[in-house]
Amino acid sequence: MVRRLIALGLVALATSGCGARCAEIATRKRALVERTAVAAGPHAQVRVPLARANAFLAALVRDQPLRAELSVPHLYPYQPPIALTAVTRSVEIRPSPADRVRFAIRIAIEDAQHEPVTTLAIETEVKPELVRTAAATELVAGFGPANLLRVKPELTDGSAHALGEVIGRWMPVVVRATVPRAVLDAAAKLLAEYLTEGAYFVLQRTVLPKLGELTRLRLQLPALPIASIALPPSSDALLVDLVTDLPVRRGLAGAAAASDDVAVRIAGSTAAELANWSIEHGYLPQRYSRNLAPEPDGDYRPRLDYLAGERRPVKVHIFQERGGCSYFQVGLGLRVAIVEDRLVVEALDRVVEAVNAWRPLELALWFKQLIVGSVDSSRRAAAQTRLTLGGRAFTTRVVRAAMADDELAVALEFAPEPGLAASHAIVR
Repeated sequence: MVRRLIALGLVALATSGCGARCAEIATRKRALVERTAVAAGPHAQVRVPLARANAFLAALVRDQPLRAELSVPHLYPYQPPIALTAVTRSVEIRPSPADRVRFAIRIAIEDAQHEPVTTLAIETEVKPELVRTAAATELVAGFGPANLLRVKPELTDGSAHALGEVIGRWMPVVVRATVPRAVLDAAAKLLAEYLTEGAYFVLQRTVLPKLGELTRLRLQLPALPIASIALPPSSDALLVDLVTDLPVRRGLAGAAAASDDVAVRIAGSTAAELANWSIEHGYLPQRYSRNLAPEPDGDYRPRLDYLAGERRPVKVHIFQERGGCSYFQVGLGLRVAIVEDRLVVEALDRVVEAVNAWRPLELALWFKQLIVGSVDSSRRAAAQTRLTLGGRAFTTRVVRAAMADDELAVALEFAPEPGLAASHAIVR
């Protein structure tokens, strides 16, 4: 009888202790899972160096130069027919105001002997569109009849005197020798007016729409749950700031380092919350067995957190949700690199910071299964950044990755896919 009472007492004590532990663990879990506050952005950023983008644009324009024929109006007495050709020479992205992309276009005007007459310099600013589909979110920027804004055609090569010399070389030598300078100057003025008005309107209907299609930029953004974007001004890059709807504790701090590579920066807290989001949506295993095998009915469920500024900012929380109550918290730092196209993740200063359980788990396994998988999910999200110019796509390869200053920085190498054959189209 006494032994039975003692046994019942021990069971009651264990049960009451387990109940208190379960309540404490449930409170801790709610504090993590039910957070809704979202830190100010950006939570991630894409950086495309202007030099790199402009090199791609230059190759497109070189491979597919667009031309348009121009008919010169009457400039002087006894003028023979004069044919000019407009040829696209370059399209560049220039430093732009916030939330705009500025294109600078140069169109050379040549005569029938392919001698230069002048160059039209045209600048336009467009507001990019954010295009969402089931497969991806893209930033699209291009100029055309519908979105050409604040266009300023101007003569940049040569004065009226130089245009007079151009007109003079179109005249027979005997005529040129007798034409007064005043006649050449008047003709040069008419030609300048035509080039900045009449010729430009011809180009607006012919070359510019085709050129806008040819050089239309489509930037597929990282595979994150994006709530909004912004384009901050920059002197040397196209920057795209991303804000997610994840409960990120702290966004990116400071400016991106200068680099010739296309780069994606992801705040450490964003990377952790992306892992949680991937687990919730089934892109990463949701439940695990005691031996760390992913199982649909596993007893254990992980949760990640990132506390910027701490010695061990990465926090791995492991909750036992079935078959009992237990909780483990591991803190660690990370070193990340790409070695021969493989992601290498190293744990730094890994410490079990909290335990509320009857029995320990082999927590080292959680690093291999969960942390490496979570970092890799961020790397793959960054690698979804893709570029398309006109109809030409560029392949993406991750060449570097590093974890520093509470952010994951990923450098991407873009290379054009085998593409379009050269074209020398005359557009009308």
